[in-house]
Amino acid sequence: MRIKLDSKKLVAFIFIFFIALGGILTLILSPKQVLGGFARGYINSPDDCDVFQKVGNSLKEFDGRTSEYFAFHDISINTYGGIQKLVNRSLIDDTDKSSQVLKLNNGYLTFKENGNTDLSSLQQYLTKLKKTCDSTGSRLMYVNKTSKTSSSPEVLPLFYPYVYSSNFNEIKPKIKKQDISVLDIEEKIIDDSIDKYSLFFRTDHHWTPQAGVWVSENICEEINDSYGWGLDTEIFNIDNYDIKTYANAFLGSQGKRVGALFDGVDDFYIVKPKYDTNLTVDIKDIGFDVTGDFQETMLHEESITPDNLLNKDDTAYDTYMRGNHSLVKITNHNMSEGKTALLVLDSYGCVVAPYLSLQFSQLDCIDIRSYTDPIEDYISKNKPDIVIYAISNHQ
Repeated sequence: MRIKLDSKKLVAFIFIFFIALGGILTLILSPKQVLGGFARGYINSPDDCDVFQKVGNSLKEFDGRTSEYFAFHDISINTYGGIQKLVNRSLIDDTDKSSQVLKLNNGYLTFKENGNTDLSSLQQYLTKLKKTCDSTGSRLMYVNKTSKTSSSPEVLPLFYPYVYSSNFNEIKPKIKKQDISVLDIEEKIIDDSIDKYSLFFRTDHHWTPQAGVWVSENICEEINDSYGWGLDTEIFNIDNYDIKTYANAFLGSQGKRVGALFDGVDDFYIVKPKYDTNLTVDIKDIGFDVTGDFQETMLHEESITPDNLLNKDDTAYDTYMRGNHSLVKITNHNMSEGKTALLVLDSYGCVVAPYLSLQFSQLDCIDIRSYTDPIEDYISKNKPDIVIYAISNHQ
């Protein structure tokens, strides 16, 4: 008697076996990371959650950790991305709907965004923050960033239903009316005839270090124009920097969702001043307090792992300022008589703060996503000459 081989059942069996084996190996190889998701999901639940909601959060966190540390994670991601490329897909689904990756016609990846962004709460918060700054004699500046988000038919896939808008142009004059300086990066891109995508990594949502130098220059120019300060913007000429290239060494946040086969890999850059630098960088949450030049204090090239592009524990972007931290204090010993500043930032600021610090005697950086004390208290205590708010929104 011949047994008829059912190809569909065979594929299903292989798939189930693959998942089961991967799950067992995941628990063996990464038990702390995966099982720790149960506790983290429960503990990090909002206070107003009931027990059932907290259990649900635990299961969700466990599921996310299992996917992240899945034993065949890298093979699965790269294979999936490779198949999507072969069938010419532009929008790549993800279990997390906020992380769906869209490939633009120019080859850049971006996260799919739909809907409207209402920045009214940001306007209200900046008005409140301005009162604190006025009480301490500090200036206030808002930096409106840019992203790879677009509604242009030139870069969007054909027939792609993309709806996205922001009311920034409505609130911009209201912010400026409060005597708050505004740097609109989108406007600067147009003024300087720059292809905005050149400011970004192809597979990541962040700016490149070269863009960080350019943004720092524009911040200082806006400060000079608004307040008559004499910050030296000439130092931001890119010719004043050595650029070291790590070829095919970086797979960014969007690239890690779809793998290296889908859209290739980015080069990564080390942009280092040719001129003398003498800094002290204090990052208390990792016990880092070092005095030295730009290389010793601002760069951590060990984060660049070209042989492990899907690295779950590190990313090349963390080369700058060692990634995201609630509070970073940067003292510039070459400008002891210079101005002081507080930069309120998110991850985009990691490639801005190192260069911006070169024009201030003291630059403190607060990431409001993890800093728990009121920023107003910090301003009242430290009285910086200027507060630079570079967060896209405020909840």
